[in-house]
Formats: sequence, structure tokens, C-alpha cells
Amino acid sequence: MRSSTVLAVLITLLSTSSASPLSKRADGPGIHLTNKGTTTQTFNFYNNYWNGDGTAGANFDHPMLPTTLAAGKTTFVPLPTTFKGRVQRGTELPATWVEFQISASNDQGSHGDVSVQQGCDGAATIASTDPKNTSHGGFTQNVLVGAPEAAYKKKPNGQKVIDSTVGGFTGVVNQAAVKWMNEKVGQANAYITGGTGVPDVSSKNQQLAVVFY
Repeated sequence: MRSSTVLAVLITLLSTSSASPLSKRADGPGIHLTNKGTTTQTFNFYNNYWNGDGTAGANFDHPMLPTTLAAGKTTFVPLPTTFKGRVQRGTELPATWVEFQISASNDQGSHGDVSVQQGCDGAATIASTDPKNTSHGGFTQNVLVGAPEAAYKKKPNGQKVIDSTVGGFTGVVNQAAVKWMNEKVGQANAYITGGTGVPDVSSKNQQLAVVFY
């Protein structure tokens, strides 16, 4: 092969690799993350400290993979199959949690849901990416507007959001927040006070689509 031909092949390979880096391709397990808000937002992933049979040690202070997205943009975030935890806006609470695991022990598929138990700083949804699976959960409506004043709490950054429905770190359940979220969202769409009835969104291909509004 002539040297000029070899050089052309090398240039082609390098340009193809740089145009589609592994971290940005939807290969393997991970999350398709979308920001449908009106401003640029940064999302953080939290891997649980430990996981048991129906229980978990929530991680509150070790965020990972900060992902900044402009309004209307989507990216793919690769994750290890061992990941079990959540993604949320920023690092402060109260906040809406999208909880998920990449590979469940019983079927090796991904499973997830939306929870407002630790508060709500806006709508979020989660959906399967399997071609024949239409399971989805969460909500899209703006619940931050019109709530009773008692249902609100301010984040450390000053943002006014819906308080925790299970007490958070205070241990005091905000009944106004519970009532508001039950009226506007309902347990059929997101975890409000634990229990059952929330959709188990699953994907055999180990990829889930998460949208924050």
C-alpha cells in the first residue's frame, strides 16, 4: 500500500473517532438525559452507599458525573451496570429524584421511577427505551406554581420549591406538601409517601430516558 493511501486511511479513522467519542455515543448501559427546561441546568448522579433487599442507603453528599445541558438539549450518560441510585438537578435539597438501577439482579434490565419524597424542584419523567416497551412514569406539569404557602421550602440557594413529603432531614412531615403533590401528581405517577402503585419503568437494553422540565 502506498504511503499516501496509508495516510488517507489514518486521517479517516482519526476523524471518525473524534466525531463520535465513546462518552457521547448511546452504546451500552446508561441514561438518555434531556433538559426540557427553559434555562441551562446541571444534573448530578448519586450512587447509593449500599443496597439491600428492598432497601438502600441513599447518598446525600457524594455526587458524580455532573452533566450540564442547555435548554432543549439531550445527551447520553454511560453508567456501569452496578449503578443503583438517582439523578437530580444540582446538589441541593429539596429536589425531585429520578431513581433507577441499571441492571436488576432478577432480569439484568434497568428499572426506575420518579420520587418527590425528598421534595420537588420541578417535573421529571422516566421512560423505557425498549422498542416494544412503552412503560413510563413521572409528571410534566408545573407544580411549583399555585401551591399553598405552607407547602414551600427554600433550597440553600434561595430557590422556592415544594418541601419533602416524608420529613427529609427535619423528620417533620409537611402535610401541606403531601396534600398538594397528591392532588397534582398522585401516587400513580410518582412516589409521594412511599407505598405502592408507582409505575416500575423497565428497559431490557439497560438504557432509560430521563427528562427534566
